[in-house]
Amino acid sequence: MKISNLLTMSSVAALLGAAATAPVAFAQPQGADIEEVVVTGSRRAPRTALDSAAPVDVFSATDFQDQGTADLNDLLRNLVPTFNVDVQDINDSNSLVRPATLRGLPADDTLVMVNGKRRHRSAAVQFGRQGTHFADISQIPPIALRQVEVLRDGAAAQYGSDAIAGVINFILKENREGISVEYKTGYLDETNDGELNYVAANAGFALGETGFLSLSMDMTDNKKSDRSIQRADAQGIIDRGNTAVKVNAQEQGLPDTEILNLFANLGIDLGGDQTFYSFTGYSEKEVELGFFFRNPENRGGVFTSGNNQLFFDLTPGSGTTCPVIPRGANAAFGTSSVAARNAGLADPECFTFLERHPGGYTPVFGGKNTDMSNVVGLKGELTADTTYDVSIGNGFSEMTYMISNTSNPSMGPDSPSSFEPGIYTTIENNFNLDLSTPFDVGMYSPLNVAYGFEWRREVFKVNSNDQNSYRVGPYSNLGAGVGSDGFQGFGPDQQGVWDRKNWSLYADLEVDATERLLLGAAIRYEDFYDSFGDTTNGKLTARYALTETTNLRSTVSTGFRAPSPGQANISNISTGVVDSIPVTQGQIPPTNPISQRFGGKELTPEKSKNFSVGLTTEIGPLDLTVDYYHIEIEDRILNSATFDITPAIAAELEASGISGAGSIVSFNYYTNDMSTTNEGVEVVGSWTMDWDDFGRTDFAASWAWTKQTLDSFTPGLLTRANVADLEKGIPANRGNFRANHTYGDFRFTLQANYYDEYFSVPSSADPSRDYWPEATTIFGGEVAYTFRDNYTFVVGADNLLNKMPERVRPVDVNSGTSNEYITGGAFSPNGRFVYARVKADF
Repeated sequence: MKISNLLTMSSVAALLGAAATAPVAFAQPQGADIEEVVVTGSRRAPRTALDSAAPVDVFSATDFQDQGTADLNDLLRNLVPTFNVDVQDINDSNSLVRPATLRGLPADDTLVMVNGKRRHRSAAVQFGRQGTHFADISQIPPIALRQVEVLRDGAAAQYGSDAIAGVINFILKENREGISVEYKTGYLDETNDGELNYVAANAGFALGETGFLSLSMDMTDNKKSDRSIQRADAQGIIDRGNTAVKVNAQEQGLPDTEILNLFANLGIDLGGDQTFYSFTGYSEKEVELGFFFRNPENRGGVFTSGNNQLFFDLTPGSGTTCPVIPRGANAAFGTSSVAARNAGLADPECFTFLERHPGGYTPVFGGKNTDMSNVVGLKGELTADTTYDVSIGNGFSEMTYMISNTSNPSMGPDSPSSFEPGIYTTIENNFNLDLSTPFDVGMYSPLNVAYGFEWRREVFKVNSNDQNSYRVGPYSNLGAGVGSDGFQGFGPDQQGVWDRKNWSLYADLEVDATERLLLGAAIRYEDFYDSFGDTTNGKLTARYALTETTNLRSTVSTGFRAPSPGQANISNISTGVVDSIPVTQGQIPPTNPISQRFGGKELTPEKSKNFSVGLTTEIGPLDLTVDYYHIEIEDRILNSATFDITPAIAAELEASGISGAGSIVSFNYYTNDMSTTNEGVEVVGSWTMDWDDFGRTDFAASWAWTKQTLDSFTPGLLTRANVADLEKGIPANRGNFRANHTYGDFRFTLQANYYDEYFSVPSSADPSRDYWPEATTIFGGEVAYTFRDNYTFVVGADNLLNKMPERVRPVDVNSGTSNEYITGGAFSPNGRFVYARVKADF
């Protein structure tokens, strides 16, 4: 696995050309205190987080840099208590682009913005329970960030589709000078794996008297980890004499990941109060992970057929009679896989895949992602009172899936061992015109009226250039599987291009009605004129100053999220897990006739109602916010339950163009069939203590209680495990604590992340096997020394006490189990990560 460390000349030209062409404020003076200024959630002049009418978390660049991990998902999880992201291993696209939740809602219910502009989705569509399709924030280098604002409030009326749970706005640096270079290395010390090597750099350049060009990059090389135990079925074959079986046969852990990210942020003063701006990103990402072990004595369609080992007659019609070797123990050779391999090698007219894979095999799955984005715009003053911002944004993401160390069984001995099963491509285009005018209405402040227009186009493409990945080979009539085993290629009828367009008008009003009372209202009309039709959504906000330091605030809003073209049209066949057992599953469009037979319908937008009320206050050195939220969603999109496939249904799916359907045993589809209520309380505080000659300590703490309730769904569409995952699959209580103590040239940081117990159901049919993993606190810390103000040396550790999730109980260790610990939970089963970091600033 290797990603080019140098871009092609065309890519460099595109990057620099776009850079020379946010919405951004102009470059801040060096040393300016900007971390407390909030621009997300209001189109009025920036305000502090405590004065905002909705809850907003504001994080500086150092909050993201002073941690061991390099993944923005993990960095946010350590800072925002209602932001949760699982560790993903052997989980198809979920391992390539990690889905997160905010306020218990899936990733595509949170709008991601960069410099206040919508960021495009990744090409990877998730195949898991939530069925999400969202932006990949791991492709934003932390060193490029000036600050990050997390609006924890419904904002669809202000920003459009996807902002049901909230908005995350990544604001890029605007530095006119200076160079920063950082190198980080570390590993998981318990097992001496998961090695990380990370390099990042940022440079600022002055353009004219006030303009700037900020260039950033980072490169990540994160090696895989392995927390597996040997599968019982694999060990049984070894015990019977097949020493070719790998130990351990199936890996469980973090994938191999390589990422290259480049970002540019630019602003130029054109004179006459006009500003030209642009920000551009380019990323290459490659991920590889192990799949499920193919047992050489029971993997149907590859090694076996029925109760016997599978042989391919290479000379049909010649009278050849291939051996008949029953599965399991073998009197002559100890076990049937050894017997079958020897028989195949001895008879050139009969072939078995044991000749290539005498101990079975574990496919290696992965993806190569290329991602590009650019926003270019002009902003300034139309008149003395009216400002404008006009911009064009373009995003492109292409995910090429890869699978190796596998086969297309129906091709027999002619099958290659590596495939590129398909390519997903997402293209998004945005045009925005935003204006703002204040009007004197006789109140304490002018009424600020922001209004504008947005046009958006989304394209989703499915393609496959590797015919062998879906080819129906000459041996399919023997019961051999069709397509690349593990992740089958997209056949011609699954390939296509789906296009969706919409436009919207909005108005956003805000005024200080009195010295103490702030009022706001927003309304947005959006028309998906070639698909779902139109929708109108609104929002009301209020903030009342009880005292000079204490505010009451509240919002009420309606919202929506439109399903992406990818969710509405995707079809795929891969290996999944049902009740702890790997099975070959199909993901088919909800409009497929087979889906419709089981309740599938064309997807429609989700609809939401949001309410929040909160208190902000300053108590001496303590800044404190407390907020309650209540979110009701109707027609929520999720993946259906798993439906079993009969041979007749499989034949119909084959006929409908889903290649390899004859080998699948179950299928899912995306559906609107669920209504939920999410509610919770969030508490955020920060304070500083000055110890005079002994330095200063900055404290930050947050706590959140989250509850998700399923109000309605069609019986049979969700299993008991599905319901448990949705209602209790994330910790109800989460807490973060962080202390930074500076003393001279030294900095000492301690971080604690609390995870409440949560519910895990390995078997829908057997409640006795349910888990309640206990509450856990994960500690991390680092020590930093700064030399001559320019060089900083850091040593630290995440999961300092090496806390691990609950071990899999013996009752849940079946023949195919390779997990030592529960996976997919609140925190990583990889243990302590120790690291060192050096940073130079010039």
